[in-house]
Amino acid sequence: MTTVRPRSEDEVLEFLRERGAGRLRAVRLRRNRSTIWSLTKAGTQLNLHRAFAAAPASMLVRFVPIVNDGGLSTNRSRHASRRLSEWPPLGQDLERIRSDATRTGASSSGFGVGPCCATPAQLRYLRRLYRYLNRTRFAGRLPARVPIRLSNRMRSRLGQMVPGEIDGRRRVLEIALNVDLMLAGNGHARLDTLVHEMAHAADWLFDGEVGHGPTWKWWAEWAGCESTACTTGSIRRRRRGAEVTRVPPLPLAARVEVRRGV
Repeated sequence: MTTVRPRSEDEVLEFLRERGAGRLRAVRLRRNRSTIWSLTKAGTQLNLHRAFAAAPASMLVRFVPIVNDGGLSTNRSRHASRRLSEWPPLGQDLERIRSDATRTGASSSGFGVGPCCATPAQLRYLRRLYRYLNRTRFAGRLPARVPIRLSNRMRSRLGQMVPGEIDGRRRVLEIALNVDLMLAGNGHARLDTLVHEMAHAADWLFDGEVGHGPTWKWWAEWAGCESTACTTGSIRRRRRGAEVTRVPPLPLAARVEVRRGV
């Protein structure tokens, strides 16, 4: 494999702009444990996993359609993202970062690959809710356990599902939910968001697709969640800097399962 000198953020930006990513204004390299890329600032800033600084031109150029499409809105951008996620040096660097985090105790919850603000009681609630929804909405077809966490860093986003591959097999690296969803009054949005992300998990595991394409919409409609990229409703928000420790009640049927030890 050809060794490439790591590029700086400005060099990556220049490379992509020269190849057609004209709307791009900034590139930031990140040392993430799960997220390999994201677009922020109305699609003008590309946040990349640090591994891509040393990616060959044939791999780096795949970010051009992602930038120009504003994410994963077309078949070409989804195909490019899949090829990027399969790049072996990326997987190797992710494993190194996660191993370092494990040794240093950076992920103390043991349940999720990103920073988690959930209490132990909230994690138990999320695990039980996931199991209940997997059985009632997905006929038990999803894995019995997936990494799941609460995030207090999300602003407008309510949730995310991070796809990945381990030993050549598709895996769900994590499902993350906005901690604001745990507030009273957000019950419908909380369930709908989790089912939304579980539909992404099914779409990735069974169809090999990411984004909000036709196969995801099929899973979303089958599972009974809102089949749009973004929710059309609003939710209650916590005060800036406030902690959320509330544990909502489970759906009645799920509470019965817990009492029975299911």
